[in-house]
Amino acid sequence: MKIPTAILMSGTGSNARKLIEYDSPHIDIRVILSDNPSSNYRKISHAYGIQARLNDIFSFCGVHDPGQGLKHRERRLAFDRETDRILKSYDIRLIATAGYDWIISPFLCRSYIIVNVHPGDLRVVDEDGRRIYIGLGWIPTARAILNGERFVYSSTHLVTEDLDGGPIARVSKPVPVNLPESVNKDNILPPGVSLRDIIRDINIDSGKKYSGVFIYTYSRGIQEKLKEEGDWVEFPLTLHYVSGYMLEGRLALDEGAVELDGEPVKDLFLADLKDGGR
Repeated sequence: MKIPTAILMSGTGSNARKLIEYDSPHIDIRVILSDNPSSNYRKISHAYGIQARLNDIFSFCGVHDPGQGLKHRERRLAFDRETDRILKSYDIRLIATAGYDWIISPFLCRSYIIVNVHPGDLRVVDEDGRRIYIGLGWIPTARAILNGERFVYSSTHLVTEDLDGGPIARVSKPVPVNLPESVNKDNILPPGVSLRDIIRDINIDSGKKYSGVFIYTYSRGIQEKLKEEGDWVEFPLTLHYVSGYMLEGRLALDEGAVELDGEPVKDLFLADLKDGGR
């Protein structure tokens, strides 16, 4: 018996490929579902003989139209309901978000067990208990560097309606941050420029001003190492363990919340498992 599984992806699909190639005996990957018609979802599905489906968020939600985009609550909910309809047609029970660019709605979080890999150390919190290194892509690494961290980590976690807020499953081995001697806390950012300014320029203006600044280029380079040494190791293992626990009846949805052995799932619930158990 295997767990019917879907992969959600938006871009190149490198994490999706690693999940498929791991070939866990616990999972049956039935569909690769993309929100982005320009992603590699069709290439990957063809290469591995897996069904491919598209739910185009750009046309569905009018992402490029500020008046009708993702802030339009009803349209966004309708998009996720279409995603749910597609998933149900494959009897999906488990979802892996492998480079999926959109926040998962509460509606989907209550309907499926969802696993994600995040390019940051989700164990680190502020004085109010809020996770510090959240966000997409290079941003968690940039925040860690600006905070003086000597190492960065990938985290795998269950997805909840809180952004990067679900229970941590595993944390990768550290990837060192080795800044050049000429770079320090006083010159790591351009004068008068904040990280928020750079993020806004990269995301909205395609990096017209700041695509060449050190913190952005260096963080992206570290992120690639983190993907190879963190994401590609921990994400397949986490999906393997989660699906195994589901088969054993230990991990399950109860009224929309994921429970492990009948109790709320705690952080690092898979941290002590050392191999794939295969």
